[in-house]
Amino acid sequence: MAAIASVRAALADRLVTPWWYHPGFAALLGGCVLALGLGDVFVKIGGFLLLIACSALLARAYRRLTGVWVSGYEAGPAGRWLGMLGVLTGLTFVGALAAGAVTGLQWLVWCLAVVECAGTVVLCRRFDAELRAGLRAGA
Repeated sequence: MAAIASVRAALADRLVTPWWYHPGFAALLGGCVLALGLGDVFVKIGGFLLLIACSALLARAYRRLTGVWVSGYEAGPAGRWLGMLGVLTGLTFVGALAAGAVTGLQWLVWCLAVVECAGTVVLCRRFDAELRAGLRAGA
């Protein structure tokens, strides 16, 4: 049992996200919010495709740096933070689409983008912390 605990602690120590990862991911999501709220149909599609492509590159870079990848679906209790990120992202995406199409208020779209960026950094860091704590505790 001590050997398993030692391996889990070593894995937790390895899962330290680089400082640039969460702000980079937040910028991608915030940019997509802006594209959805302020752009025409081609900008909306381009923003979404850019989000997908760059997210894949970020995940690949993380795997290369740490040697592992933990899916949010398999993260146990830590996964709830990613669930909250999904809810936040869905709300800001829909809000940006609605604000752009119905109200035309650009400042509202910018506010949604800022909320998305800040929320992404906070929720992803909470996910990381709880994931590492869970690994150390054997959960």
